[in-house]
Amino acid sequence: MACISLYFASCDSGSSEKIELTKLRRKISLIAHRGASDAAPENTLAAIKKALQGPADYIEVDVHQTKDGEVILMHDATVNRTTDGHGAIAKLTLAEIKKLDAGLWYDSAYRHEKVPTLAETLQLVRGRKKLLIEIKKGRDGFYKGLEHKILTIIRENKAQNWCILQTFYDPVLENIWKNELAVPTHKLIVAKIPFLPLYFDHRIRWGSFDKYDRAIAINANQYFTTQGFVKELHNNGFKTYPWTVDDPQAINRVLALGADGVITNTISHLEIE
Repeated sequence: MACISLYFASCDSGSSEKIELTKLRRKISLIAHRGASDAAPENTLAAIKKALQGPADYIEVDVHQTKDGEVILMHDATVNRTTDGHGAIAKLTLAEIKKLDAGLWYDSAYRHEKVPTLAETLQLVRGRKKLLIEIKKGRDGFYKGLEHKILTIIRENKAQNWCILQTFYDPVLENIWKNELAVPTHKLIVAKIPFLPLYFDHRIRWGSFDKYDRAIAINANQYFTTQGFVKELHNNGFKTYPWTVDDPQAINRVLALGADGVITNTISHLEIE
């Protein structure tokens, strides 16, 4: 295996701190959270283009459904934070959302950046990197038919081999598994309680991870990712990519625990030697 080193350029000091991967002797996947969100407005084509140019193996994006049934990229259930508009995505049409500026809030250099659709995103990526698509819930509940529409868009773009779907919500996973097993899935959680069959995703749950045997990974918050948790997942056939790991010491810690990679906001500051 080739020797690989990562460098993290600190935003505060401007100095570089080395992150060694040479002793791990295993494949580590870097996942650009919401695209290269440290270099361009999150969940936009600009952020995805930046991530395509960098060291990421995966690009992570979030999707919601508009009033007229279109699948768009955005983290929040409303357009308030990352555009110059206001309102719930579920109550706005795609045409209305396309009129909004999704870049000016981040920097004037991105004025007139638009909210992209999932189809536009797939057409941009074209398999050059893997795309990790997080399926979100609306402000007032689940989006009717969203999983089916996402799978249809993936099939139409022949992207089954390089797209992965993830979510916190079990009903969403179950809908995917009913319709398509060729597209891999990840289960998102916040934390697993040690020594007990108890975990938290969007609420407290009792039971083992056996119900997720059709998923290939279970991804938890970095602060609740322990060596025992990683070992438990690996022993049960799951991979794990903790979120969201930005600080170089935290990246070192998580990778030393045996994690298969990290989801990070700092992808444009990472260099592979």
